[in-house]
Amino acid sequence: MQYGPGTAATFLYYFTSTAVVFTLIAAKALGAGIDGVPQQVGLLGGLLGGLVGAYFNRTITFTVETNGKDAASKKLMQALKAMGYEKKSDADGIALYERSGPSKLLSGKVFVHQEGKNATIASRAIHVKALKRLI
Repeated sequence: MQYGPGTAATFLYYFTSTAVVFTLIAAKALGAGIDGVPQQVGLLGGLLGGLVGAYFNRTITFTVETNGKDAASKKLMQALKAMGYEKKSDADGIALYERSGPSKLLSGKVFVHQEGKNATIASRAIHVKALKRLI
């Protein structure tokens, strides 16, 4: 099941936006057009931005054994609560967790799909790694 954009789409998003910003800043700083050196600076900046963005913000999943409503399941919910996530909805067996307030604008959502004795968790890589440490 696909929960979010893959690594390639995330890389392209960050590459393009960073390349445009770097190109425009380099052109303004050098007082030149956007071709030539500013394009090369934009390409390098875009490559760096794309790699960093894809590493931290790609969507990844992991599965944890919860045995239903036992201690492991409670530990998962406590970890989400400790990270500031609250349950927003539950549709088709997939629970959506989101931060409240202004922080929800910059942080991604966490999807938890409970299936038998396993829970599949999907979110941004940085959030999933933090959850793994807390569980």
